[in-house]
Amino acid sequence: MRLKTCLAALALFTPLALAPALPAAAHAGFLMPVSDDTDTSGEIILMASFSDRFPVEEIALKTDSWTIITPDGEELAFDRIAETRTRSILQATLQAEGTHRVSTGERLGRSGKVAKVGNAYIRLDADGLAGAGLADDTEVLTSQTATVSDLYLTRGAPSDEVLDTRIGRLALMPGANPSTLAAGDTLAVRVLFDGAPLAEAPASLFTPSNSGQEGAADTSLMTDTSGALTLDLKDPGPHLLMIRHIAPSPEGAATDVRSYTTVLTLMVE
Repeated sequence: MRLKTCLAALALFTPLALAPALPAAAHAGFLMPVSDDTDTSGEIILMASFSDRFPVEEIALKTDSWTIITPDGEELAFDRIAETRTRSILQATLQAEGTHRVSTGERLGRSGKVAKVGNAYIRLDADGLAGAGLADDTEVLTSQTATVSDLYLTRGAPSDEVLDTRIGRLALMPGANPSTLAAGDTLAVRVLFDGAPLAEAPASLFTPSNSGQEGAADTSLMTDTSGALTLDLKDPGPHLLMIRHIAPSPEGAATDVRSYTTVLTLMVE
Protein backbone atom coordinates (compact mmCIF):
# COMPACT_ATOMS: atom_id res chain seq x y z
CA MET A 1 0.00 0.00 0.00
CA ARG A 2 1.44 3.35 -1.06
CA LEU A 3 -0.07 6.73 -0.22
CA LYS A 4 1.62 10.06 -0.89
CA THR A 5 -0.69 12.39 1.00
CA CYS A 6 0.97 15.71 1.84
CA LEU A 7 -0.41 17.19 5.08
CA ALA A 8 0.72 19.69 7.66
CA ALA A 9 1.95 16.87 9.88
CA LEU A 10 3.09 19.02 12.79
CA ALA A 11 -0.36 20.52 13.17
CA LEU A 12 -1.77 17.03 13.69
CA PHE A 13 0.21 16.70 16.91
CA THR A 14 -1.22 19.80 18.62
CA PRO A 15 -2.81 18.47 21.82
CA LEU A 16 -6.42 19.38 22.57
CA ALA A 17 -7.97 19.38 26.03
CA LEU A 18 -11.25 17.67 25.26
CA ALA A 19 -13.60 15.58 27.35
CA PRO A 20 -13.39 11.84 26.55
CA ALA A 21 -16.29 10.17 24.76
CA LEU A 22 -17.28 6.52 24.76
CA PRO A 23 -17.96 4.69 21.49
CA ALA A 24 -21.32 3.10 20.84
CA ALA A 25 -21.33 -0.69 20.63
CA ALA A 26 -22.03 -0.59 16.89
CA HIS A 27 -18.93 1.52 16.25
CA ALA A 28 -15.82 -0.04 14.73
CA GLY A 29 -12.38 1.12 15.74
CA PHE A 30 -10.05 1.41 12.75
CA LEU A 31 -6.60 2.57 11.63
CA MET A 32 -6.05 4.61 8.46
CA PRO A 33 -2.88 6.00 6.82
CA VAL A 34 -2.66 9.79 6.70
CA SER A 35 0.85 9.93 5.22
CA ASP A 36 2.97 7.01 4.03
CA ASP A 37 6.58 7.69 3.01
CA THR A 38 7.71 4.08 3.25
CA ASP A 39 9.47 4.25 -0.14
CA THR A 40 12.01 6.81 1.08
CA SER A 41 12.28 7.88 4.73
CA GLY A 42 10.06 5.12 6.13
CA GLU A 43 7.94 7.63 8.05
CA ILE A 44 4.27 6.79 8.55
CA ILE A 45 1.49 8.89 10.07
CA LEU A 46 -1.76 7.14 10.92
CA MET A 47 -5.09 8.12 12.39
CA ALA A 48 -7.25 5.90 14.61
CA SER A 49 -10.93 6.43 15.26
CA PHE A 50 -14.21 4.82 16.25
CA SER A 51 -17.03 5.31 13.78
CA ASP A 52 -20.20 3.75 12.42
CA ARG A 53 -19.57 5.65 9.16
CA PHE A 54 -16.22 4.20 8.09
CA PRO A 55 -13.90 5.78 7.00
CA VAL A 56 -15.22 9.02 8.56
CA GLU A 57 -13.69 9.49 12.00
CA GLU A 58 -16.07 10.24 14.89
CA ILE A 59 -14.48 9.39 18.26
CA ALA A 60 -10.76 9.07 19.00
CA LEU A 61 -9.52 5.49 19.40
CA LYS A 62 -7.21 5.37 22.42
CA THR A 63 -5.25 2.53 23.96
CA ASP A 64 -2.16 1.85 26.07
CA SER A 65 -1.19 -1.13 23.91
CA TRP A 66 -0.26 0.43 20.55
CA THR A 67 2.32 -1.72 18.80
CA ILE A 68 4.19 -2.17 15.52
CA ILE A 69 5.36 -5.71 14.73
CA THR A 70 8.34 -5.73 12.39
CA PRO A 71 9.11 -8.38 9.73
CA ASP A 72 11.57 -9.88 12.24
CA GLY A 73 8.86 -10.21 14.91
CA GLU A 74 10.08 -7.38 17.12
CA GLU A 75 7.57 -5.04 18.75
CA LEU A 76 8.17 -1.30 18.35
CA ALA A 77 6.47 1.68 19.96
CA PHE A 78 5.24 4.73 18.06
CA ASP A 79 7.48 7.80 18.19
CA ARG A 80 4.63 10.25 18.78
CA ILE A 81 0.96 9.95 19.70
CA ALA A 82 -1.53 12.80 19.94
CA GLU A 83 -5.28 12.82 20.45
CA THR A 84 -8.16 15.01 19.35
CA ARG A 85 -11.85 14.49 19.99
CA THR A 86 -12.35 12.50 16.78
CA ARG A 87 -9.06 10.69 16.27
CA SER A 88 -5.68 9.67 17.59
CA ILE A 89 -2.67 10.56 15.43
CA LEU A 90 0.35 8.24 15.47
CA GLN A 91 3.80 8.75 13.94
CA ALA A 92 6.63 6.27 13.50
CA THR A 93 9.54 5.52 11.18
CA LEU A 94 9.84 2.01 9.80
CA GLN A 95 13.52 1.09 9.62
CA ALA A 96 13.31 -2.50 8.40
CA GLU A 97 12.23 -3.50 4.92
CA GLY A 98 9.22 -5.77 4.57
CA THR A 99 5.65 -5.88 5.84
CA HIS A 100 4.79 -4.54 9.29
CA ARG A 101 1.66 -5.09 11.37
CA VAL A 102 0.35 -1.97 13.09
CA SER A 103 -2.11 -2.72 15.88
CA THR A 104 -3.99 -1.35 18.84
CA GLY A 105 -3.26 -4.59 20.63
CA GLU A 106 -6.20 -6.08 22.50
CA ARG A 107 -7.85 -3.21 24.38
CA LEU A 108 -10.47 -3.68 27.07
CA GLY A 109 -13.36 -1.23 26.97
CA ARG A 110 -16.58 -0.50 28.74
CA SER A 111 -18.77 -2.94 30.61
CA GLY A 112 -22.41 -3.88 30.13
CA LYS A 113 -24.72 -6.85 30.39
CA VAL A 114 -25.81 -9.68 28.11
CA ALA A 115 -28.59 -12.24 28.30
CA LYS A 116 -27.82 -15.87 27.54
CA VAL A 117 -30.64 -17.46 25.56
CA GLY A 118 -29.79 -21.05 24.68
CA ASN A 119 -26.29 -20.89 23.19
CA ALA A 120 -26.67 -17.27 22.07
CA TYR A 121 -25.75 -14.03 23.82
CA ILE A 122 -27.90 -10.90 23.46
CA ARG A 123 -26.49 -7.49 24.44
CA LEU A 124 -28.69 -5.68 26.96
CA ASP A 125 -26.77 -2.43 27.34
CA ALA A 126 -27.95 0.84 25.83
CA ASP A 127 -26.18 0.18 22.53
CA GLY A 128 -27.37 -3.40 22.09
CA LEU A 129 -30.74 -5.07 22.08
CA ALA A 130 -33.31 -4.23 24.75
CA GLY A 131 -34.34 -6.87 27.25
CA ALA A 132 -38.07 -6.56 26.54
CA GLY A 133 -39.70 -9.91 25.84
CA LEU A 134 -37.09 -12.01 27.64
CA ALA A 135 -38.34 -14.58 30.10
CA ASP A 136 -38.11 -13.70 33.78
CA ASP A 137 -35.67 -16.55 34.41
CA THR A 138 -33.29 -15.51 31.60
CA GLU A 139 -29.65 -15.66 32.72
CA VAL A 140 -28.13 -12.17 32.72
CA LEU A 141 -24.33 -11.89 32.69
CA THR A 142 -21.84 -9.05 33.01
CA SER A 143 -19.81 -8.25 29.88
CA GLN A 144 -16.82 -6.17 28.79
CA THR A 145 -15.65 -5.25 25.29
CA ALA A 146 -12.28 -6.44 23.97
CA THR A 147 -11.21 -4.98 20.63
CA VAL A 148 -8.29 -5.26 18.20
CA SER A 149 -7.76 -3.02 15.16
CA ASP A 150 -5.01 -3.72 12.62
CA LEU A 151 -3.38 -2.36 9.48
CA TYR A 152 -0.51 -3.83 7.42
CA LEU A 153 2.12 -1.54 5.87
CA THR A 154 5.13 -2.42 3.74
CA ARG A 155 8.50 -0.73 3.31
CA GLY A 156 10.38 -2.01 0.25
CA ALA A 157 9.50 -5.53 -0.88
CA PRO A 158 6.50 -7.20 0.81
CA SER A 159 7.13 -10.06 3.24
CA ASP A 160 4.75 -12.49 4.91
CA GLU A 161 6.26 -13.22 8.33
CA VAL A 162 3.88 -10.97 10.28
CA LEU A 163 0.80 -12.58 8.71
CA ASP A 164 1.09 -15.46 11.20
CA THR A 165 1.20 -13.27 14.31
CA ARG A 166 -1.83 -13.33 16.61
CA ILE A 167 -3.04 -10.59 18.96
CA GLY A 168 -6.00 -11.30 21.22
CA ARG A 169 -8.39 -14.23 21.28
CA LEU A 170 -10.39 -13.31 18.15
CA ALA A 171 -8.01 -13.22 15.18
CA LEU A 172 -8.30 -12.36 11.48
CA MET A 173 -5.54 -14.26 9.67
CA PRO A 174 -5.03 -13.06 6.06
CA GLY A 175 -4.01 -15.69 3.56
CA ALA A 176 -2.12 -13.19 1.38
CA ASN A 177 -0.32 -9.93 2.05
CA PRO A 178 -2.97 -7.25 2.81
CA SER A 179 -0.60 -4.39 1.93
CA THR A 180 -0.46 -5.25 -1.79
CA LEU A 181 -4.15 -5.39 -2.74
CA ALA A 182 -5.56 -4.00 -5.99
CA ALA A 183 -9.13 -3.59 -7.21
CA GLY A 184 -10.39 -6.90 -8.57
CA ASP A 185 -8.35 -9.01 -6.14
CA THR A 186 -9.78 -11.55 -3.73
CA LEU A 187 -8.41 -12.13 -0.25
CA ALA A 188 -8.85 -15.28 1.81
CA VAL A 189 -9.05 -14.72 5.56
CA ARG A 190 -9.22 -17.30 8.36
CA VAL A 191 -11.12 -16.38 11.53
CA LEU A 192 -9.76 -17.98 14.69
CA PHE A 193 -10.90 -17.86 18.28
CA ASP A 194 -8.40 -19.14 20.85
CA GLY A 195 -6.50 -20.59 17.89
CA ALA A 196 -9.42 -22.67 16.59
CA PRO A 197 -11.51 -21.91 13.47
CA LEU A 198 -14.65 -19.87 14.21
CA ALA A 199 -17.16 -21.66 11.96
CA GLU A 200 -20.38 -20.18 10.56
CA ALA A 201 -19.83 -16.82 12.24
CA PRO A 202 -21.21 -13.54 10.83
CA ALA A 203 -18.75 -10.89 9.65
CA SER A 204 -19.04 -7.49 7.96
CA LEU A 205 -17.11 -5.99 5.04
CA PHE A 206 -17.50 -2.24 4.47
CA THR A 207 -16.40 -1.02 1.02
CA PRO A 208 -16.45 2.29 -0.90
CA SER A 209 -19.56 1.19 -2.80
CA ASN A 210 -21.75 -0.64 -0.28
CA SER A 211 -24.16 0.71 2.31
CA GLY A 212 -21.71 0.64 5.21
CA GLN A 213 -24.52 -0.62 7.46
CA GLU A 214 -23.65 -3.47 9.79
CA GLY A 215 -26.08 -6.34 9.20
CA ALA A 216 -27.17 -5.15 5.75
CA ALA A 217 -27.25 -7.69 2.95
CA ASP A 218 -24.46 -6.00 1.00
CA THR A 219 -22.06 -5.93 3.96
CA SER A 220 -22.81 -9.31 5.57
CA LEU A 221 -20.51 -12.31 5.25
CA MET A 222 -20.40 -15.70 6.96
CA THR A 223 -17.41 -17.91 7.71
CA ASP A 224 -17.60 -21.44 6.36
CA THR A 225 -17.28 -24.61 8.41
CA SER A 226 -13.48 -24.14 8.48
CA GLY A 227 -13.72 -20.53 9.69
CA ALA A 228 -12.72 -19.11 6.30
CA LEU A 229 -13.92 -16.02 4.42
CA THR A 230 -13.22 -14.92 0.86
CA LEU A 231 -13.32 -11.16 0.26
CA ASP A 232 -14.18 -9.86 -3.22
CA LEU A 233 -12.40 -6.51 -3.46
CA LYS A 234 -13.99 -4.92 -6.51
CA ASP A 235 -13.35 -1.24 -5.77
CA PRO A 236 -10.25 0.85 -5.00
CA GLY A 237 -10.17 2.63 -1.67
CA PRO A 238 -10.38 1.78 2.04
CA HIS A 239 -12.18 -1.40 3.10
CA LEU A 240 -12.94 -2.57 6.63
CA LEU A 241 -13.38 -6.20 7.66
CA MET A 242 -14.99 -6.72 11.06
CA ILE A 243 -15.81 -9.83 13.09
CA ARG A 244 -17.62 -9.95 16.45
CA HIS A 245 -17.94 -12.79 18.96
CA ILE A 246 -19.14 -13.05 22.57
CA ALA A 247 -17.60 -15.74 24.76
CA PRO A 248 -16.90 -16.53 28.43
CA SER A 249 -14.14 -14.33 29.83
CA PRO A 250 -10.68 -15.67 30.66
CA GLU A 251 -10.20 -16.91 34.20
CA GLY A 252 -9.76 -14.03 36.63
CA ALA A 253 -11.50 -11.45 34.43
CA ALA A 254 -13.78 -8.85 35.98
CA THR A 255 -16.87 -9.88 33.97
CA ASP A 256 -18.63 -13.14 33.06
CA VAL A 257 -18.19 -12.74 29.30
CA ARG A 258 -16.32 -10.56 26.86
CA SER A 259 -17.67 -9.05 23.65
CA TYR A 260 -14.83 -9.34 21.15
CA THR A 261 -14.49 -7.22 18.01
CA THR A 262 -11.53 -7.50 15.63
CA VAL A 263 -11.11 -5.15 12.68
CA LEU A 264 -8.73 -5.13 9.72
CA THR A 265 -8.39 -2.07 7.47
CA LEU A 266 -7.53 -2.89 3.84
CA MET A 267 -6.22 -0.20 1.49
CA VAL A 268 -7.11 -1.35 -2.04
CA GLU A 269 -5.37 0.42 -4.92
